[in-house]
Amino acid sequence: MKKISYDISKFPFCEKLEQVFNIKDLSTINHEIELLSREKDQSTFYHKMYYEWARTPEFTQMYETFIKEVIQPFYGEQIVYQAIPTYRIALPNNVAVGEFHKDKLYRDAVWAMEVKEDNWFLPFTKAFDTNTIWVESEEDKGDYAPMACNYGETICWNGSNLTHGNKVNTTGKSRVSVDFRVIKFANYKPSEHGSINTNTKFTIGEYYKVI
Repeated sequence: MKKISYDISKFPFCEKLEQVFNIKDLSTINHEIELLSREKDQSTFYHKMYYEWARTPEFTQMYETFIKEVIQPFYGEQIVYQAIPTYRIALPNNVAVGEFHKDKLYRDAVWAMEVKEDNWFLPFTKAFDTNTIWVESEEDKGDYAPMACNYGETICWNGSNLTHGNKVNTTGKSRVSVDFRVIKFANYKPSEHGSINTNTKFTIGEYYKVI
């Protein structure tokens, strides 16, 4: 697990999304809905607004520049990256993801082991305690701990193999974040499997882009 910092004045993800949502502080979002299940954890109207914005030139340019200037230098070589980051919101008294899981179990597990995909956690609010991701330190160890991260920081971690999920958020503050996946181009191979919610194929030109 590796945490790196970036310049929020150059990449103002939070401030731009606050404009999209017409809200002054993302962490104060408090929308009372039923406890989200795995099947519904991408279905709130905040998700709809985010994904509409994520397809605009404004977001695309900022995100692709972020990948080029912040993420690719971490690898020092050509990479394949998730074209549209996945949106998460951990509302008070709710969860951002409906179940604890390993990402490789939502894919072809053999393929996942071969490509060695990394997860990147990119919060737009302070991520702490029960509003953030809880993850084990080693595969199947079960010693879950919160992944603390501030706005202006991003964490590279092994979501493919480490069981992770969310506890019910009792902090009183919403956590708004995105996550995206990166593969070294040298390790990449296409997969006929698709993403769990939209069945977008794990190929360059669909789920992934290359830089």
